[in-house]
Amino acid sequence: MKRLFITAMCLMALLTGNSRTIRDFFASEPDDIFMLVPHTARLDMLDYYDSGQKVEMSNKLGDDTQLDSVDNSYLKLRTSESRMVELLMLQYTKRDTIIAVIETVLTPVPDSQLRFFNSNWVELSSIRPLKKMPTLDDFFLPSTNKAKRQELLEKLPFTLLEMSFTGDGHNTLLVKHNLDKFLSKEEFAQFKPYMRPSLTYTINGAKFTLSR
Repeated sequence: MKRLFITAMCLMALLTGNSRTIRDFFASEPDDIFMLVPHTARLDMLDYYDSGQKVEMSNKLGDDTQLDSVDNSYLKLRTSESRMVELLMLQYTKRDTIIAVIETVLTPVPDSQLRFFNSNWVELSSIRPLKKMPTLDDFFLPSTNKAKRQELLEKLPFTLLEMSFTGDGHNTLLVKHNLDKFLSKEEFAQFKPYMRPSLTYTINGAKFTLSR
């Protein structure tokens, strides 16, 4: 009965345009991000979490899925042993909401992707809370000259960046390059003097601002 009530409330919120908790969006996501996690399993995990239990449930491939954290605006779910998803609800206007989604592949060196959706789960292209996605070039210290940057960047075949929402109220985006995990000790020693270990973006409403 409780599950039916939650489903009804989520549908009512979507129909009336008053969906204002991350639970509503988690339940209503149309199997793009959570394609392996059935709708009933999502509701069950919310029920168990509310009762103080973090249970593992099977996804459509038989892998374990677990709801790690949830409040009114933030949710973190391990969809499998190799994938973590974070949802953060951003207030764009008084009547509109943006959902920021971080999908992290949990390989030996984690790699993340950040996307933005509206309240109907349509991916946004024109409205970009983060105007420029971080790249490895953003980690270089201002004192590093252009030639040195180019020399170091040419040593890397690709870049893996790990992202997560942190801070009080999850109002911070933390981005790490993890080069110390990807490169040998000797190789990383060439990069370390010229780079920050991480980037921090302050989130205010639906605006991401890089902290210096």
